[in-house]
Amino acid sequence: MKIIVGGGISGLWLAAELKARNIPCCVIEKNALGQGQTLASQGMIHGGTKYALDGSLTKAASEIGAMPARWKQALQGEGTVDLRHVQLEREDQLLWSVESIAAKLLGFFASKAMRSRMKRINPQSEAAFNHPNFKGHLYRLSEPVLKLDTLVHAFAEILDGQIFQTEVTQLLMQNNKVVGVETNTGKIHGDVILTAGEGAEALLSELPGEYPVMQRRPLAMAVCKLVQPIPKVFGHQLGHGSKPKLTVSTHEFDGAQYLYLGGQLAEDGVTQDDGTVCSNAKRALSEALCWLEPNVESTHVFRINRAEPSTREGNRPDTAFVCQSNNLIVAWPTKLALAPALADQILPLLGGDSKPTTLPQWSKAPEGHYPWV
Repeated sequence: MKIIVGGGISGLWLAAELKARNIPCCVIEKNALGQGQTLASQGMIHGGTKYALDGSLTKAASEIGAMPARWKQALQGEGTVDLRHVQLEREDQLLWSVESIAAKLLGFFASKAMRSRMKRINPQSEAAFNHPNFKGHLYRLSEPVLKLDTLVHAFAEILDGQIFQTEVTQLLMQNNKVVGVETNTGKIHGDVILTAGEGAEALLSELPGEYPVMQRRPLAMAVCKLVQPIPKVFGHQLGHGSKPKLTVSTHEFDGAQYLYLGGQLAEDGVTQDDGTVCSNAKRALSEALCWLEPNVESTHVFRINRAEPSTREGNRPDTAFVCQSNNLIVAWPTKLALAPALADQILPLLGGDSKPTTLPQWSKAPEGHYPWV
């Protein structure tokens, strides 16, 4: 039995891979499926383009470059993970500039790898940019945007009967090896894979010996509720830095439209109070989409921690992380898009296990909801 602790995208994707191989497994989630970093993300399956905005192809861009094609394969029902029932917000993402950054763009397109990943398009082909007051450049990235609640639902359907809501209180040890988990509803023995995001830290701290150290990289995302809707936008505004100035995704709940804002705005907001972040968000939005004149009814801040393996400088890890120690596998995908790559690393570490196994009679884990609304 393979016991996956954590019902976010990394645990769910891995469980689907195991089920496709007839390897007995279960997923244990203390709250709701996808409720943490998965549903807090913007659903953008990017392929590293935003890591190469200075024209150089970084290691991070190289590692993640194959992920959009991998996800598209699953979305078409091909391969081992069938995600045909997942809905897309868009089949691609947009990248635009609204200021003079000609030198930067020259460096960007000097990279042959980048030219193959994006295409300049006519603004008239996009409703949100088909406006006489849009004076910038517009590009299309062949990288899908997922409707995340349907992604979680698809995995819940695939793994029906194998996902349980209970809290792991400790990892069970025998002869200095992890042999199972104890939860607040009972024990279960098997090989443990820890994909619990922030929740991994407390469980690892109770174990004897040395295990991977976790770091948190916080974000201060802004959520703007609009008075009236604008054409939907999913993409990134180019600035002068090496990261997107603003990343925008558009969502509708209860008859209202919301813009969920990340990028450099969310990075800078970590050291700012909520009032400052809200003010900066409204100003950034009015600059990024000035021709649409978005009318903001209200703004609030959603703060989220990205749980990752610790790095020397506290920077973003370049790739998905997997470590095996004392029969325990600890994993952090570091990005939503890297969930398939994480599973690829874990599968060779698992021994074959096709013996029939009786699953516990525990409550089914519910599907999560967008935590930032």
